[in-house]
Amino acid sequence: ASLSRAAENALLDAIQSKRDGDALYFWVRMDTDPRNPSQKDFWSFCDAINAGGCKPAFSEAMRTMYGLKDDVDALPPMPVDSDTWSVMSSWALPTRSFLEFVMFSRMFVDALDAQMYEEHHLTGHCPLSFSKDKHCYSRVLELLVNVWAYHSARRMVFVNPETGLMQEQHNFKNRRGQMRINWFSYNTLKNMDEDLAELSDSEDPNRHWLWPSTGEIFWQGLYERERSLRHKEKEKRKQKSLEKLNRMRKRHRQQVIGKYVKPPPDMEESSNSSLLAV
Repeated sequence: ASLSRAAENALLDAIQSKRDGDALYFWVRMDTDPRNPSQKDFWSFCDAINAGGCKPAFSEAMRTMYGLKDDVDALPPMPVDSDTWSVMSSWALPTRSFLEFVMFSRMFVDALDAQMYEEHHLTGHCPLSFSKDKHCYSRVLELLVNVWAYHSARRMVFVNPETGLMQEQHNFKNRRGQMRINWFSYNTLKNMDEDLAELSDSEDPNRHWLWPSTGEIFWQGLYERERSLRHKEKEKRKQKSLEKLNRMRKRHRQQVIGKYVKPPPDMEESSNSSLLAV
């Protein structure tokens, strides 16, 4: 879905002025989605468009990501209220928040891929579809931003795609006791990201692993190693320069074969007089 010029301007103004703080803005609603005629709640809708496999797949991915025990409920609660959610991947975030969401979604899709890749790759069958489907994870990922935004304590704002009028959804006051902020905090995700980056340093490159292929790989040890390599290269260049300078200093210089010596003034005058006489 596209935004009108008025809606675009309203969205840009809201983000640039930081009027709503660190917010998720979306303009296609789940309660008006043609795939949701019976007005299902969030997880029921996710199951409906993923062949009944959304909740099990999501729970297993979260369990893998966070190393949760079997007796822990891994499915983040999504409230059933009068508000709605984002669908059709029609949303926007401030840049910093977008990068944080990318960090989370990289780890999530990697965990999802780990449980489904082999069957999907070998048979073409996707556990999230009733038929063969090349875009196996897309319908789960379409809804992922809602889970991240809600549980990372972001405001969620619906933007009318025609008028640009905005309406906040799932107000903070109603979220108390519902959000799993400790799972979705920046520090938690950053530590998990660095752990994966460190693991990628020693992992078999021939093993199928999606995460390293989806973005930047960085951890403190990698930075220190790169800094050490740069220092070694600098020292190596310095040593080569010193060796070259020493070779130039020790180079055997060829003796001068002949050298013009200017005669004394009296001899020079005598020579000139002889030439005139001739």
